[in-house]
Amino acid sequence: MKKFLFILMIALLAVLAACGEDKEGNKEPKDIVLEEDEKVDEEKIVITINEEDVNGKQYNTTYLQTKILAYQLGQDIDDKENIKDITLNEIIAQELIKQEAEKHGILPSEELVQEELDALKEQGEEQFNAYKEQFGLTEESLKDQIRFKQILNQFIDQEIEVEEVTEEEIKEAYDNLKEDMENIMEYEEAEPIIKDQLTQQREADALKVRVEELMETAEIKKHI
Repeated sequence: MKKFLFILMIALLAVLAACGEDKEGNKEPKDIVLEEDEKVDEEKIVITINEEDVNGKQYNTTYLQTKILAYQLGQDIDDKENIKDITLNEIIAQELIKQEAEKHGILPSEELVQEELDALKEQGEEQFNAYKEQFGLTEESLKDQIRFKQILNQFIDQEIEVEEVTEEEIKEAYDNLKEDMENIMEYEEAEPIIKDQLTQQREADALKVRVEELMETAEIKKHI
């Protein structure tokens, strides 16, 4: 899929947990802002996906997050048209997953959404508020992202099937890491970590294919 920063959906799992943690040596996300010529009127319908409208408010939030994450991945954020295209594709992907999840009876628990939000707050009010400011979030839009993350997790668990990672694949990955790392942990300690990472990558690849399939049959109308 062209211009598709699939990282947004997968990164939510890590970004929300990190709650604003910056990578060493990187420009802080708070320094990256939504410029006036990048903003869309909050009430404007920017895209319609299978008759579901997405407004400018959601677009602006997703655009800023796309811009920040693209920067952290070393991509060019001065190409605003590219960031716009990536943002629209991210919105499409998320909406299609939500629609497909609903067909399969996957609904988020509002109680669990609130519990996760409260857990983020308990990490510290200053850190929590800094995270919201950096990513252009209100408390309600943060809850929306937590809600989507829970839908995504359930969707992957129930609807995405991947082959189990083999011992041979884990050993091969460990040997490759060992060549690049001087002080790598012992294999027995690394084995479950590597297995989990390989499984997550396999799930991410399968999810991307599923989204691409959904896009082929979806009715999508862009208004910007």
